Amino acid sequence: MTGERPAVLQLEGITKAYPGIVANDGISLDLRHGEIHTVLGENGAGKTTLMGIVYGLHHPDAGRILIEGREVDIRTPRDALGLGIGYVQQHFSLIPTLTVAENLVLALRGGGVRASIREGASRVRDLSERFGFEVEPFAVVGELSVGHQQRAELLKALAREVRILVLDEPSSVLTPQESAELLAILRRLADSGVGVILVSHKLEEVLRVSDRITVLRRGRVVGTVDASQSSRNRLAEMMVGELRPSIAAGAAPRPERGTALLEVVDLWVGSDRGGHAVQGVTFSAHRGEILGIAGVEGSGQVELTEALAGLRVPDRGGILIEGNRVVRHNVRAFQRAGVAHVPADRLGTGLVADLSVAESLILPQLADPAFSRFGLLRPREMRARATALVERFDVRTAGIDVRVGSLSGGNQQKVILARELSASPRIVVCCYPTRGLDFAATLGVQGEIVRLRESGAAVLYATVDLDELLAVSDRILVLAHGRIAGELPVGEASAERLGLLMGGAAA
Repeated sequence: MTGERPAVLQLEGITKAYPGIVANDGISLDLRHGEIHTVLGENGAGKTTLMGIVYGLHHPDAGRILIEGREVDIRTPRDALGLGIGYVQQHFSLIPTLTVAENLVLALRGGGVRASIREGASRVRDLSERFGFEVEPFAVVGELSVGHQQRAELLKALAREVRILVLDEPSSVLTPQESAELLAILRRLADSGVGVILVSHKLEEVLRVSDRITVLRRGRVVGTVDASQSSRNRLAEMMVGELRPSIAAGAAPRPERGTALLEVVDLWVGSDRGGHAVQGVTFSAHRGEILGIAGVEGSGQVELTEALAGLRVPDRGGILIEGNRVVRHNVRAFQRAGVAHVPADRLGTGLVADLSVAESLILPQLADPAFSRFGLLRPREMRARATALVERFDVRTAGIDVRVGSLSGGNQQKVILARELSASPRIVVCCYPTRGLDFAATLGVQGEIVRLRESGAAVLYATVDLDELLAVSDRILVLAHGRIAGELPVGEASAERLGLLMGGAAA
Protein backbone atom coordinates (compact mmCIF):
# COMPACT_ATOMS: atom_id res chain seq x y z
CA MET A 1 0.00 0.00 0.00
CA THR A 2 1.25 3.50 -0.83
CA GLY A 3 0.21 4.69 2.62
CA GLU A 4 3.01 2.57 4.15
CA ARG A 5 5.71 3.97 1.89
CA PRO A 6 7.99 6.86 2.89
CA ALA A 7 7.77 10.23 1.18
CA VAL A 8 10.22 10.96 -1.62
CA LEU A 9 9.04 14.59 -1.90
CA GLN A 10 7.52 16.90 0.69
CA LEU A 11 6.24 20.43 0.13
CA GLU A 12 5.70 22.38 3.34
CA GLY A 13 3.96 25.74 3.41
CA ILE A 14 4.86 26.70 -0.16
CA THR A 15 3.87 30.31 -0.85
CA LYS A 16 4.38 32.27 -4.06
CA ALA A 17 2.90 35.70 -4.76
CA TYR A 18 2.88 37.93 -7.83
CA PRO A 19 1.61 41.53 -8.02
CA GLY A 20 -2.08 41.40 -7.14
CA ILE A 21 -2.32 37.63 -6.68
CA VAL A 22 -1.16 34.88 -4.35
CA ALA A 23 -0.63 31.91 -6.66
CA ASN A 24 0.32 29.44 -3.90
CA ASP A 25 -0.80 30.11 -0.35
CA GLY A 26 0.84 27.82 2.22
CA ILE A 27 0.55 24.64 0.16
CA SER A 28 1.65 21.40 1.81
CA LEU A 29 1.56 17.94 0.24
CA ASP A 30 3.78 14.91 -0.06
CA LEU A 31 4.60 12.33 -2.74
CA ARG A 32 5.44 8.77 -1.74
CA HIS A 33 7.70 6.27 -3.43
CA GLY A 34 5.78 4.26 -6.03
CA GLU A 35 2.72 6.51 -5.89
CA ILE A 36 0.72 8.35 -8.54
CA HIS A 37 -0.42 11.54 -6.83
CA THR A 38 -2.71 13.78 -8.90
CA VAL A 39 -3.03 17.54 -8.42
CA LEU A 40 -6.44 18.87 -9.50
CA GLY A 41 -7.79 22.38 -9.66
CA GLU A 42 -9.39 24.97 -11.89
CA ASN A 43 -7.49 27.56 -13.93
CA GLY A 44 -5.77 29.89 -11.50
CA ALA A 45 -5.79 27.33 -8.70
CA GLY A 46 -1.98 27.38 -8.58
CA LYS A 47 -1.11 24.00 -10.13
CA THR A 48 1.29 25.25 -12.79
CA THR A 49 3.07 27.59 -10.39
CA LEU A 50 3.48 24.79 -7.86
CA MET A 51 4.88 22.38 -10.45
CA GLY A 52 7.21 25.13 -11.66
CA ILE A 53 8.54 25.51 -8.12
CA VAL A 54 9.18 21.77 -7.86
CA TYR A 55 11.15 21.90 -11.12
CA GLY A 56 13.05 25.11 -10.41
CA LEU A 57 11.22 27.34 -12.88
CA HIS A 58 10.02 29.53 -9.98
CA HIS A 59 11.33 30.07 -6.48
CA PRO A 60 8.93 30.18 -3.52
CA ASP A 61 8.60 33.24 -1.29
CA ALA A 62 8.14 30.97 1.73
CA GLY A 63 8.05 27.29 2.63
CA ARG A 64 10.46 24.47 2.04
CA ILE A 65 11.01 21.43 -0.18
CA LEU A 66 12.36 18.14 1.15
CA ILE A 67 13.71 15.22 -0.91
CA GLU A 68 14.01 11.96 1.03
CA GLY A 69 13.59 14.02 4.23
CA ARG A 70 16.43 16.44 3.41
CA GLU A 71 15.66 20.11 2.72
CA VAL A 72 16.81 21.25 -0.72
CA ASP A 73 17.00 24.54 -2.59
CA ILE A 74 15.80 24.16 -6.19
CA ARG A 75 16.57 27.32 -8.11
CA THR A 76 16.92 26.01 -11.68
CA PRO A 77 15.77 23.01 -13.74
CA ARG A 78 19.36 21.76 -13.63
CA ASP A 79 19.09 21.67 -9.82
CA ALA A 80 15.88 19.66 -10.18
CA LEU A 81 17.45 17.22 -12.64
CA GLY A 82 20.39 16.75 -10.31
CA LEU A 83 17.95 15.74 -7.57
CA GLY A 84 16.23 13.19 -9.81
CA ILE A 85 13.17 15.29 -10.75
CA GLY A 86 11.84 15.06 -14.30
CA TYR A 87 9.14 17.26 -15.83
CA VAL A 88 7.09 16.35 -18.92
CA GLN A 89 5.19 19.47 -19.94
CA GLN A 90 1.96 19.55 -21.91
CA HIS A 91 3.62 20.92 -25.05
CA PHE A 92 6.39 18.64 -26.21
CA SER A 93 9.97 19.95 -26.31
CA LEU A 94 11.08 17.49 -28.97
CA ILE A 95 12.88 18.60 -32.15
CA PRO A 96 10.71 17.10 -34.93
CA THR A 97 13.47 16.83 -37.55
CA LEU A 98 15.68 14.69 -35.28
CA THR A 99 15.33 11.03 -34.35
CA VAL A 100 14.19 9.79 -30.96
CA ALA A 101 17.78 8.82 -30.09
CA GLU A 102 19.12 12.23 -31.12
CA ASN A 103 16.50 14.01 -29.00
CA LEU A 104 17.44 11.85 -26.02
CA VAL A 105 21.16 12.56 -26.48
CA LEU A 106 20.48 16.32 -26.56
CA ALA A 107 18.48 16.01 -23.34
CA LEU A 108 21.32 14.13 -21.66
CA ARG A 109 23.89 16.67 -22.81
CA GLY A 110 21.68 19.45 -21.46
CA GLY A 111 22.03 17.78 -18.07
CA GLY A 112 25.82 17.54 -18.40
CA VAL A 113 25.97 13.88 -19.50
CA ARG A 114 27.98 13.14 -22.64
CA ALA A 115 26.55 10.41 -24.87
CA SER A 116 26.91 9.32 -28.48
CA ILE A 117 24.01 8.62 -30.85
CA ARG A 118 24.76 4.89 -30.55
CA GLU A 119 24.61 5.14 -26.75
CA GLY A 120 21.39 7.13 -27.03
CA ALA A 121 19.80 4.46 -29.23
CA SER A 122 20.89 1.75 -26.81
CA ARG A 123 19.34 3.66 -23.92
CA VAL A 124 16.08 4.10 -25.84
CA ARG A 125 15.87 0.34 -26.35
CA ASP A 126 16.79 -0.47 -22.74
CA LEU A 127 14.25 1.94 -21.26
CA SER A 128 11.53 0.85 -23.70
CA GLU A 129 12.04 -2.77 -22.70
CA ARG A 130 12.29 -1.95 -19.00
CA PHE A 131 9.01 -0.01 -18.88
CA GLY A 132 7.13 -1.95 -21.52
CA PHE A 133 6.58 0.51 -24.34
CA GLU A 134 8.03 0.33 -27.81
CA VAL A 135 9.76 3.30 -29.44
CA GLU A 136 12.01 3.01 -32.50
CA PRO A 137 15.30 4.83 -31.68
CA PHE A 138 15.98 5.97 -35.24
CA ALA A 139 12.42 7.11 -36.05
CA VAL A 140 12.17 10.79 -36.97
CA VAL A 141 10.05 12.43 -34.28
CA GLY A 142 7.99 14.52 -36.72
CA GLU A 143 6.83 11.33 -38.47
CA LEU A 144 5.59 9.67 -35.26
CA SER A 145 2.02 9.66 -34.01
CA VAL A 146 1.23 11.97 -31.11
CA GLY A 147 1.11 8.97 -28.77
CA HIS A 148 4.61 7.85 -29.76
CA GLN A 149 5.90 11.42 -29.45
CA GLN A 150 4.55 11.37 -25.89
CA ARG A 151 6.55 8.21 -25.25
CA ALA A 152 9.69 9.83 -26.66
CA GLU A 153 9.16 12.76 -24.29
CA LEU A 154 8.85 10.33 -21.39
CA LEU A 155 12.07 8.59 -22.44
CA LYS A 156 13.95 11.89 -22.23
CA ALA A 157 12.98 12.18 -18.57
CA LEU A 158 13.53 8.51 -17.73
CA ALA A 159 17.01 8.52 -19.30
CA ARG A 160 18.13 10.73 -16.43
CA GLU A 161 17.12 8.07 -13.86
CA VAL A 162 14.45 10.23 -12.25
CA ARG A 163 12.89 9.24 -8.96
CA ILE A 164 10.22 11.95 -9.18
CA LEU A 165 8.30 12.49 -12.44
CA VAL A 166 5.92 15.42 -12.95
CA LEU A 167 3.50 15.27 -15.90
CA ASP A 168 1.30 18.19 -16.96
CA GLU A 169 -1.89 17.10 -18.79
CA PRO A 170 -0.08 14.23 -20.53
CA SER A 171 -3.14 12.74 -22.25
CA SER A 172 -4.73 15.95 -23.54
CA VAL A 173 -3.92 15.18 -27.22
CA LEU A 174 -4.19 11.38 -27.17
CA THR A 175 -6.88 8.98 -28.34
CA PRO A 176 -8.58 6.90 -25.62
CA GLN A 177 -6.45 3.90 -26.59
CA GLU A 178 -3.24 5.96 -26.42
CA SER A 179 -4.35 7.42 -23.09
CA ALA A 180 -4.96 3.93 -21.70
CA GLU A 181 -1.50 2.86 -22.84
CA LEU A 182 0.05 5.95 -21.23
CA LEU A 183 -1.72 5.32 -17.93
CA ALA A 184 -0.48 1.72 -17.97
CA ILE A 185 3.06 3.01 -18.50
CA LEU A 186 2.69 5.42 -15.57
CA ARG A 187 1.50 2.57 -13.37
CA ARG A 188 4.55 0.50 -14.33
CA LEU A 189 6.76 3.48 -13.51
CA ALA A 190 5.14 3.80 -10.10
CA ASP A 191 5.46 0.07 -9.49
CA SER A 192 9.20 0.40 -10.17
CA GLY A 193 9.43 2.93 -7.33
CA VAL A 194 9.17 6.24 -9.19
CA GLY A 195 6.94 8.83 -7.53
CA VAL A 196 4.60 10.36 -10.14
CA ILE A 197 2.85 13.72 -9.84
CA LEU A 198 0.07 14.00 -12.42
CA VAL A 199 -1.64 17.27 -13.32
CA SER A 200 -4.88 16.53 -15.16
CA HIS A 201 -8.40 17.87 -15.65
CA LYS A 202 -9.95 14.54 -16.71
CA LEU A 203 -11.77 13.36 -13.61
CA GLU A 204 -12.50 9.85 -14.85
CA GLU A 205 -8.85 9.37 -15.82
CA VAL A 206 -7.69 10.72 -12.48
CA LEU A 207 -9.90 8.33 -10.55
CA ARG A 208 -8.74 5.40 -12.66
CA VAL A 209 -4.98 5.86 -12.30
CA SER A 210 -4.32 7.80 -9.09
CA ASP A 211 -3.47 6.56 -5.62
CA ARG A 212 -4.14 9.92 -3.96
CA ILE A 213 -5.59 13.20 -5.22
CA THR A 214 -4.90 16.71 -3.88
CA VAL A 215 -7.35 19.44 -4.88
CA LEU A 216 -6.29 23.09 -5.06
CA ARG A 217 -8.63 26.05 -5.10
CA ARG A 218 -7.46 29.67 -5.37
CA GLY A 219 -3.94 28.78 -4.38
CA ARG A 220 -4.80 26.70 -1.33
CA VAL A 221 -5.17 22.99 -0.61
CA VAL A 222 -8.82 22.03 -0.22
CA GLY A 223 -7.93 18.48 0.73
CA THR A 224 -6.19 15.25 -0.17
CA VAL A 225 -8.25 12.09 -0.71
CA ASP A 226 -7.64 8.46 -1.58
CA ALA A 227 -8.81 7.88 -5.13
CA SER A 228 -10.43 4.59 -4.17
CA GLN A 229 -12.71 6.43 -1.75
CA SER A 230 -13.63 9.36 -4.00
CA SER A 231 -15.97 10.08 -6.93
CA ARG A 232 -16.30 12.46 -9.84
CA ASN A 233 -18.92 14.60 -8.09
CA ARG A 234 -16.90 14.81 -4.89
CA LEU A 235 -13.81 15.99 -6.75
CA ALA A 236 -15.82 18.50 -8.78
CA GLU A 237 -17.36 19.97 -5.63
CA MET A 238 -13.94 20.20 -4.01
CA MET A 239 -12.69 22.14 -7.04
CA VAL A 240 -15.56 24.59 -7.51
CA GLY A 241 -17.81 24.35 -4.46
CA GLU A 242 -21.39 23.12 -4.57
CA LEU A 243 -22.34 22.01 -8.08
CA ARG A 244 -25.25 23.77 -9.69
CA PRO A 245 -27.51 21.91 -12.11
CA SER A 246 -26.18 22.27 -15.67
CA ILE A 247 -28.13 22.01 -18.89
CA ALA A 248 -25.01 20.57 -20.47
CA ALA A 249 -24.05 16.91 -20.27
CA GLY A 250 -27.38 15.67 -21.57
CA ALA A 251 -29.59 17.30 -18.91
CA ALA A 252 -31.52 19.40 -21.43
CA PRO A 253 -34.12 17.89 -23.74
CA ARG A 254 -32.82 17.47 -27.28
CA PRO A 255 -35.09 19.18 -29.84
CA GLU A 256 -36.15 17.33 -32.94
CA ARG A 257 -33.66 17.76 -35.76
CA GLY A 258 -34.78 20.21 -38.42
CA THR A 259 -33.76 21.03 -41.96
CA ALA A 260 -30.12 21.20 -43.04
CA LEU A 261 -28.61 24.65 -42.44
CA LEU A 262 -25.10 23.69 -43.56
CA GLU A 263 -24.17 21.23 -46.31
CA VAL A 264 -20.61 20.26 -47.19
CA VAL A 265 -20.08 18.41 -50.48
CA ASP A 266 -16.83 16.66 -51.47
CA LEU A 267 -14.71 19.29 -49.70
CA TRP A 268 -10.94 19.34 -50.15
CA VAL A 269 -8.91 21.79 -48.06
CA GLY A 270 -5.17 22.34 -48.28
CA SER A 271 -2.71 21.90 -45.43
CA ASP A 272 -0.04 24.42 -44.43
CA ARG A 273 2.46 21.58 -44.74
CA GLY A 274 1.45 20.68 -48.29
CA GLY A 275 -1.14 18.23 -49.58
CA HIS A 276 -4.69 18.17 -48.30
CA ALA A 277 -5.71 18.26 -44.65
CA VAL A 278 -9.36 17.61 -45.59
CA GLN A 279 -10.03 15.07 -48.33
CA GLY A 280 -13.42 14.61 -49.96
CA VAL A 281 -15.53 15.31 -46.87
CA THR A 282 -19.34 15.33 -47.25
CA PHE A 283 -21.89 15.90 -44.47
CA SER A 284 -24.72 18.16 -43.32
CA ALA A 285 -25.55 19.95 -40.06
CA HIS A 286 -29.18 20.52 -39.19
CA ARG A 287 -31.29 23.06 -37.36
CA GLY A 288 -31.44 22.23 -33.63
CA GLU A 289 -28.46 19.87 -33.75
CA ILE A 290 -24.99 19.73 -32.21
CA LEU A 291 -22.76 17.83 -34.62
CA GLY A 292 -19.60 16.67 -32.89
CA ILE A 293 -16.38 16.39 -34.91
CA ALA A 294 -13.99 13.93 -33.28
CA GLY A 295 -10.35 13.43 -34.18
CA VAL A 296 -6.84 13.59 -32.82
CA GLU A 297 -4.89 16.79 -33.42
CA GLY A 298 -3.71 16.87 -37.02
CA SER A 299 -6.70 14.92 -38.32
CA GLY A 300 -8.12 17.90 -40.24
CA GLN A 301 -10.44 19.42 -37.61
CA VAL A 302 -8.74 22.82 -37.65
CA GLU A 303 -8.58 23.12 -41.44
CA LEU A 304 -12.19 21.96 -41.86
CA THR A 305 -13.57 24.45 -39.34
CA GLU A 306 -11.49 27.28 -40.82
CA ALA A 307 -12.88 26.54 -44.28
CA LEU A 308 -16.42 26.60 -42.87
CA ALA A 309 -15.75 30.05 -41.39
CA GLY A 310 -14.17 31.60 -44.48
CA LEU A 311 -10.58 31.57 -43.21
CA ARG A 312 -9.44 29.00 -45.80
CA VAL A 313 -10.47 28.73 -49.43
CA PRO A 314 -11.22 25.10 -50.37
CA ASP A 315 -9.35 23.63 -53.31
CA ARG A 316 -12.55 22.02 -54.52
CA GLY A 317 -15.98 20.99 -53.34
CA GLY A 318 -18.91 23.05 -52.14
CA ILE A 319 -20.33 24.66 -49.00
CA LEU A 320 -24.05 25.47 -48.91
CA ILE A 321 -25.75 27.58 -46.24
CA GLU A 322 -29.55 27.12 -46.15
CA GLY A 323 -29.36 25.69 -49.64
CA ASN A 324 -27.34 28.56 -51.14
CA ARG A 325 -23.84 27.77 -52.36
CA VAL A 326 -21.14 29.99 -50.86
CA VAL A 327 -19.38 31.75 -53.71
CA ARG A 328 -17.09 34.18 -51.89
CA HIS A 329 -14.92 32.36 -49.39
CA ASN A 330 -14.03 35.09 -46.92
CA VAL A 331 -14.83 35.74 -43.27
CA ARG A 332 -17.22 38.63 -43.95
CA ALA A 333 -19.35 36.54 -46.33
CA PHE A 334 -19.74 33.77 -43.78
CA GLN A 335 -20.51 36.24 -40.97
CA ARG A 336 -23.23 37.83 -43.08
CA ALA A 337 -24.68 34.37 -43.68
CA GLY A 338 -25.04 33.93 -39.92
CA VAL A 339 -21.94 31.82 -39.18
CA ALA A 340 -20.11 32.33 -35.89
CA HIS A 341 -16.63 30.91 -35.42
CA VAL A 342 -14.66 29.93 -32.31
CA PRO A 343 -11.17 29.24 -33.71
CA ALA A 344 -8.57 26.79 -32.47
CA ASP A 345 -5.90 29.51 -32.25
CA ARG A 346 -7.50 32.09 -29.99
CA LEU A 347 -4.79 34.76 -30.08
CA GLY A 348 -3.45 34.16 -33.58
CA THR A 349 -6.87 33.98 -35.26
CA GLY A 350 -9.59 34.98 -32.83
CA LEU A 351 -8.27 38.18 -31.25
CA VAL A 352 -6.15 41.26 -31.88
CA ALA A 353 -3.90 41.37 -28.81
CA ASP A 354 -3.58 45.18 -28.66
CA LEU A 355 -7.32 45.87 -28.68
CA SER A 356 -9.18 46.34 -25.42
CA VAL A 357 -11.61 43.79 -24.04
CA ALA A 358 -14.51 46.09 -24.95
CA GLU A 359 -13.29 46.53 -28.54
CA SER A 360 -12.68 42.80 -28.91
CA LEU A 361 -16.20 41.96 -27.81
CA ILE A 362 -17.88 44.03 -30.57
CA LEU A 363 -15.23 43.63 -33.30
CA PRO A 364 -17.44 41.85 -35.90
CA GLN A 365 -20.24 44.36 -35.22
CA LEU A 366 -18.31 47.60 -35.63
CA ALA A 367 -20.48 48.59 -38.60
CA ASP A 368 -23.69 47.91 -36.66
CA PRO A 369 -25.61 51.17 -36.05
CA ALA A 370 -25.94 50.11 -32.42
CA PHE A 371 -22.19 50.63 -31.96
CA SER A 372 -21.16 53.17 -34.60
CA ARG A 373 -22.66 56.07 -36.47
CA PHE A 374 -21.18 57.90 -39.45
CA GLY A 375 -17.95 55.96 -38.98
CA LEU A 376 -17.59 56.93 -35.31
CA LEU A 377 -17.85 54.49 -32.43
CA ARG A 378 -20.55 54.92 -29.79
CA PRO A 379 -18.51 54.34 -26.61
CA ARG A 380 -21.44 54.26 -24.18
CA GLU A 381 -23.29 51.54 -26.08
CA MET A 382 -20.08 49.61 -26.72
CA ARG A 383 -19.10 49.68 -23.04
CA ALA A 384 -22.57 48.69 -21.88
CA ARG A 385 -22.54 45.70 -24.21
CA ALA A 386 -19.04 44.69 -23.13
CA THR A 387 -19.88 44.99 -19.43
CA ALA A 388 -22.92 42.76 -19.83
CA LEU A 389 -20.97 40.10 -21.75
CA VAL A 390 -18.07 40.12 -19.27
CA GLU A 391 -20.55 39.39 -16.49
CA ARG A 392 -22.54 36.78 -18.43
CA PHE A 393 -19.47 34.79 -19.50
CA ASP A 394 -17.50 35.36 -16.29
CA VAL A 395 -14.49 36.96 -17.99
CA ARG A 396 -11.92 37.60 -15.25
CA THR A 397 -10.43 41.00 -16.07
CA ALA A 398 -9.38 44.15 -14.22
CA GLY A 399 -11.66 46.12 -16.54
CA ILE A 400 -13.06 46.28 -20.04
CA ASP A 401 -10.37 48.77 -21.10
CA VAL A 402 -7.39 46.44 -20.52
CA ARG A 403 -5.60 44.87 -23.49
CA VAL A 404 -7.19 41.56 -24.35
CA GLY A 405 -3.69 40.20 -24.98
CA SER A 406 -2.88 40.70 -21.28
CA LEU A 407 -5.60 38.28 -20.15
CA SER A 408 -4.91 34.64 -19.33
CA GLY A 409 -5.49 32.13 -22.12
CA GLY A 410 -8.70 30.91 -20.52
CA ASN A 411 -10.11 34.43 -20.26
CA GLN A 412 -9.12 35.23 -23.85
CA GLN A 413 -11.15 32.17 -24.83
CA LYS A 414 -14.11 33.47 -22.84
CA VAL A 415 -13.93 36.79 -24.72
CA ILE A 416 -14.15 34.97 -28.06
CA LEU A 417 -17.00 32.79 -26.84
CA ALA A 418 -18.88 35.80 -25.49
CA ARG A 419 -18.48 37.68 -28.77
CA GLU A 420 -19.44 34.80 -31.05
CA LEU A 421 -22.16 33.02 -29.08
CA SER A 422 -24.02 36.16 -28.01
CA ALA A 423 -24.78 37.29 -31.58
CA SER A 424 -27.62 34.76 -32.07
CA PRO A 425 -25.91 32.96 -34.95
CA ARG A 426 -27.72 30.41 -37.11
CA ILE A 427 -24.61 28.26 -37.52
CA VAL A 428 -21.80 27.96 -34.96
CA VAL A 429 -18.45 26.46 -35.91
CA CYS A 430 -16.35 25.67 -32.81
CA CYS A 431 -12.86 24.19 -32.71
CA TYR A 432 -11.54 23.29 -29.25
CA PRO A 433 -14.01 25.74 -27.61
CA THR A 434 -13.19 24.82 -24.01
CA ARG A 435 -9.41 24.47 -24.36
CA GLY A 436 -7.79 26.36 -21.51
CA LEU A 437 -11.04 26.59 -19.53
CA ASP A 438 -11.52 25.09 -16.10
CA PHE A 439 -14.24 22.70 -14.98
CA ALA A 440 -16.89 25.30 -14.10
CA ALA A 441 -16.20 27.46 -17.17
CA THR A 442 -16.41 24.38 -19.41
CA LEU A 443 -19.88 23.59 -18.06
CA GLY A 444 -20.89 27.20 -18.67
CA VAL A 445 -19.74 27.08 -22.30
CA GLN A 446 -21.51 23.80 -22.86
CA GLY A 447 -24.64 25.34 -21.42
CA GLU A 448 -24.43 28.24 -23.90
CA ILE A 449 -23.94 25.78 -26.76
CA VAL A 450 -26.97 23.78 -25.70
CA ARG A 451 -29.06 26.98 -25.49
CA LEU A 452 -28.07 27.82 -29.06
CA ARG A 453 -29.17 24.36 -30.17
CA GLU A 454 -32.51 24.85 -28.41
CA SER A 455 -32.97 28.17 -30.24
CA GLY A 456 -32.63 26.33 -33.55
CA ALA A 457 -28.98 26.88 -34.44
CA ALA A 458 -26.79 24.23 -36.03
CA VAL A 459 -23.57 23.73 -34.08
CA LEU A 460 -20.35 22.06 -35.23
CA TYR A 461 -18.34 21.14 -32.15
CA ALA A 462 -14.80 19.92 -32.87
CA THR A 463 -12.63 18.72 -30.01
CA VAL A 464 -10.17 15.98 -29.08
CA ASP A 465 -11.96 15.49 -25.73
CA LEU A 466 -14.35 12.58 -26.24
CA ASP A 467 -16.06 12.96 -22.86
CA GLU A 468 -16.97 16.48 -23.91
CA LEU A 469 -18.30 15.35 -27.28
CA LEU A 470 -20.39 12.61 -25.73
CA ALA A 471 -21.83 15.12 -23.25
CA VAL A 472 -23.11 17.71 -25.74
CA SER A 473 -23.42 16.11 -29.19
CA ASP A 474 -26.48 14.68 -30.91
CA ARG A 475 -24.42 13.04 -33.66
CA ILE A 476 -20.67 12.56 -34.02
CA LEU A 477 -18.50 12.47 -37.14
CA VAL A 478 -14.99 11.07 -36.79
CA LEU A 479 -12.11 12.45 -38.85
CA ALA A 480 -8.99 10.37 -39.43
CA HIS A 481 -6.22 11.55 -41.75
CA GLY A 482 -8.51 14.15 -43.28
CA ARG A 483 -11.37 11.79 -44.16
CA ILE A 484 -14.60 10.83 -42.42
CA ALA A 485 -13.89 7.50 -40.75
CA GLY A 486 -17.38 7.05 -39.34
CA GLU A 487 -20.63 8.65 -38.19
CA LEU A 488 -22.53 7.67 -35.04
CA PRO A 489 -25.60 8.95 -33.19
CA VAL A 490 -24.51 9.81 -29.68
CA GLY A 491 -26.63 7.01 -28.25
CA GLU A 492 -24.50 4.44 -30.10
CA ALA A 493 -21.14 6.10 -29.45
CA SER A 494 -18.59 5.33 -26.77
CA ALA A 495 -15.11 6.64 -26.08
CA GLU A 496 -13.63 3.28 -27.03
CA ARG A 497 -15.50 3.04 -30.33
CA LEU A 498 -14.73 6.65 -31.25
CA GLY A 499 -11.08 6.17 -30.32
CA LEU A 500 -10.74 3.24 -32.70
CA LEU A 501 -12.21 5.30 -35.52
CA MET A 502 -9.94 8.23 -34.68
CA GLY A 503 -6.99 5.89 -35.01
CA GLY A 504 -8.07 4.90 -38.52
CA ALA A 505 -9.99 1.67 -37.81
CA ALA A 506 -12.83 0.77 -40.19
CA ALA A 507 -16.32 1.81 -39.12
